[in-house]
Amino acid sequence: MIEIISGAEGEKHAASLAEVFRLRKRVFHDLLGWDVNVRDDIEIDHYDDANPVYVLSRSPEGRLRGALRLLPTLGPNMLDDTFPQLLGGQPEIRSAAIWESSRFCIEPEISQDRASNQVTIAAAELMCGVGELGIASGVSHVVTVTDVFLERMFRRMGCPGERIGPPQKIGSVMAVGIAWEVNDALLDRMKAVADISDRLVDPALSLGKLRAA
Repeated sequence: MIEIISGAEGEKHAASLAEVFRLRKRVFHDLLGWDVNVRDDIEIDHYDDANPVYVLSRSPEGRLRGALRLLPTLGPNMLDDTFPQLLGGQPEIRSAAIWESSRFCIEPEISQDRASNQVTIAAAELMCGVGELGIASGVSHVVTVTDVFLERMFRRMGCPGERIGPPQKIGSVMAVGIAWEVNDALLDRMKAVADISDRLVDPALSLGKLRAA
């Protein structure tokens, strides 16, 4: 089950966003040991002040399984402004038709259960939700900063994307910038791999409408 939250309505969805920020702290700080900004039991950064759109995957019982954040590249974004070395010497990506996905994370209890397929379900829901939102919004590409481990997972999900530049060692992580073309063929392929037949996002929703809410 997908939940979409606009940063502009953060106060209205404060409880759900608190769940996301606590999950990010458990994943990026506690589990992966990244150098991220932690306050008490949450991980939050200045990009969360830039009116992002959050995509959440929940279990049928309502438990948060995973989340990610979307921002337009015309404004502040991690690839251009924090990790430009991953552009491989190419110009900054600044386009109304290109959005960035960041802070992709899965609940650690799920990700460490090797006998479960919950990681695949959660990750597929997140990626397909982004695909549906992107198509409804006229987005041409989604870019992200990720590590080579998640890059392999994306390939297994049927959405390999293209490297923007060569991988670079950032801290303890071998990071890479990835770009996906947003289209029906990619969405159909991801849904087929994950055995998702239903639409995940209200077709009336678009990224522009969400940020203007």
